[in-house]
Amino acid sequence: MTEIEAKPSRLTADPALADALLKTGALTDDEARAVAAHQAQTGLAFDEAAVVLALATEEDVLLARQAMQGSLALQLAPSASVSEELLVQFDPASPQAEMLRLLRTQIIAQHVGAGRRAFAVCGATDGSGASFIAGNLAVALAQVGIKTLLVDANLRNPRIDAMFGIDPNGPGLSTYLALEVNRPERVVYPNVMPNLSVVPAGPPVGRPQELLSGARFRSGVDILLRQHDVAIFDTPATNENSDALTVAGVLGYALVVARRNHAFVKDVQTLVSQLNASRATVIGSVLNDYA
Repeated sequence: MTEIEAKPSRLTADPALADALLKTGALTDDEARAVAAHQAQTGLAFDEAAVVLALATEEDVLLARQAMQGSLALQLAPSASVSEELLVQFDPASPQAEMLRLLRTQIIAQHVGAGRRAFAVCGATDGSGASFIAGNLAVALAQVGIKTLLVDANLRNPRIDAMFGIDPNGPGLSTYLALEVNRPERVVYPNVMPNLSVVPAGPPVGRPQELLSGARFRSGVDILLRQHDVAIFDTPATNENSDALTVAGVLGYALVVARRNHAFVKDVQTLVSQLNASRATVIGSVLNDYA
C-alpha cells in the first residue's frame, strides 16, 4: 500500500477515466461505487482512488487510457448542462414528472420485466413530443438503477444532443453508420447521468434511410443491446419519412406518442398499422399534453 501511495503523481485526474475503467472491465459496478466513496472522502482522482484501494492497477489505468484514445465519445464530455426539458430531473414534483414515472412503471412491468431490451419512440406527426418522451423516460429508467442507453435515430432533425448538452457536431450514430468508426461503442457517451449513456445522432449525413436500413445498423444495435439493460431509440415523425418504421422494425417494439389537440386519430391509426406491417409490436401509447 505504501509503495502505491508513493506514486500518485504518475496518475492524472481524468473525468472520463472512470467510465473507461468500467468499460474495460477493470472495475465492477460495486467496486466503482466503493472507489467513488473513497474519492469523495479523500479528494483523490478516481483512478488514484482505485489504485490506492487496490481495486485497479496502474496497468489497468494504462489500458483504460488506451481504450479512451480509441473512443471518440470518451474523449468528449457534454459541452453544456442538460436541458430543463428533462422534467423528471429538474421538476420531479410536477404532475408531468409523476405521469412520466407512471409510464416508467408500465414500461418496466410490461417490457423490461419481460426481458425485452429495446424499443423505438414514434410519433405520427412532427411536434408530437417523441424526443421529450424518449429523453425523460430514459432519465426516469436510469434513476431507478436500470442501465439505460438513449439513441437518437432521428438523423434528419435530432434533438437529443441539445437535451443532454452534447456537441451536435461530435461523433454519433451517423459517424458509425457512415463507416467513420468501426465499432458502435466508440460513439457512446457513457454516464451522461448515472446509469444513462447516450448515442447522439451525430453530424448530418445524406441517405439516412439507406443507412438505417443497412446491416451495419442491425449489427450495431445487437452490440449495444448486450451492454445495456434497455435501449430507447428516438425517431422522426412517420408522416415525413419512413425512418421510424425501419428502426422499429429492427428493434421489434415501438411506443407511440401523440400530442393532444395536435394529431388526428386517423394519423395514429395509420402509424399503428404501419408499425404492425413493419413487424414491430406496439407496447403502448402516450397522449402527450406537455411538450
